Amino acid sequence: MKNTSNSTQSSPSTTQKNGWWVLVSIGTFAFMSNLDSSIVNIAMPIMAKELHVPMNQIEWVVSAYLIILSALLLFFGKLGDLYGKVKVFRIGTVVFLAGSFISGLQINFPVLLIGRAIQGIGAAMTLSNTYGITTSTFGVKERGRAMGFVGTFVALGAIAGPGLGGLILSQLSWGYIFWVNLPFGIFAIILGAIVMPKSYQTTGKRIDWFGFINFALLIFGLFLGDFLGQEIGYTKPLPLILFAIAIVTFWGFIHTEKRTKNPLMPLSMFKIKAFSYGLGAAVLIFLSNFFTVIIMPFYLEDARGLTAGQAGALLIIFPIVMVFAGPIGGWFADHFSQAKVATIGLAIVAFAQALYYFLTLNSPIWIYVIYHHCHGCRNRIIPVAKQ
Repeated sequence: MKNTSNSTQSSPSTTQKNGWWVLVSIGTFAFMSNLDSSIVNIAMPIMAKELHVPMNQIEWVVSAYLIILSALLLFFGKLGDLYGKVKVFRIGTVVFLAGSFISGLQINFPVLLIGRAIQGIGAAMTLSNTYGITTSTFGVKERGRAMGFVGTFVALGAIAGPGLGGLILSQLSWGYIFWVNLPFGIFAIILGAIVMPKSYQTTGKRIDWFGFINFALLIFGLFLGDFLGQEIGYTKPLPLILFAIAIVTFWGFIHTEKRTKNPLMPLSMFKIKAFSYGLGAAVLIFLSNFFTVIIMPFYLEDARGLTAGQAGALLIIFPIVMVFAGPIGGWFADHFSQAKVATIGLAIVAFAQALYYFLTLNSPIWIYVIYHHCHGCRNRIIPVAKQ
């Protein structure tokens, strides 16, 4: 396949025209993706009550989004290389907004899950190409600053979610936590249509379909088996079948990636110790984060009897501490080795998770605030080490 030139797919030595406006457009969707994650968490107790869904099932509102996102992220990254990152990103913005609209209709639980799955597809299309567009738009001297700018949008989304969610839920129905994406998304789409380059470049490489199918089935089998096991028991036939599918497709994925010329995920990356250790630390972080974002809204609203607005004000502590703890993590990274910084961060992970064990229905709120501070600090120390 013949390559065509495209400014968005090359590595320019200087920043392209309208580069910062391009960044605002893609940064807005980075903001929305994190806003969507953090704002949904505060609404789950209310959604569970109004939809008459138990706690172990309302988790699917988050899980459906994350499973779809995880399964398709690599695929849409490759698709962006093949057909153009800008093109895939633009389609993803429309898909994400369509999912947001459907999720906010408040029809029933299955329709909500369908909307969340569509959101996950759109998020995978946009997030997998965000940094590729950024590196192709900005010159070497400004690329780092541009990456940091995207990171700022991500942090702002996490910060705004709990507070904005509490405000919306105190005045409107929970469907509006999804519809709040619509004005932001329409703005980003219009801006992107104006400032983003229209052309794109293909790589001439084929998609690793066997790798993609194996990876997608691995993600679906592993997580669906886990979630269903929690509901009906891990020894039931369906979870066992799903786990078996995950094991077989994991072997198939490794086997395929070792032999294909254009692997979906080059396994040689795992020979780099810094990459492997950083990935392992990231897994531990997200596992502990999942507990916080799912369980704590129920603890604050159902167990402690706080309103959605009050719970949102407390949950916003987490991303705020992450922002202010960033320079601390940077100082550690500048003065100590990566291994030491990661060790410190993981020690704080264990300490912060252990603290939650001592929370009771009678614990003063200020105790929760201290525990949440520790949780937020370790999220900023380890990412700096990984970078």
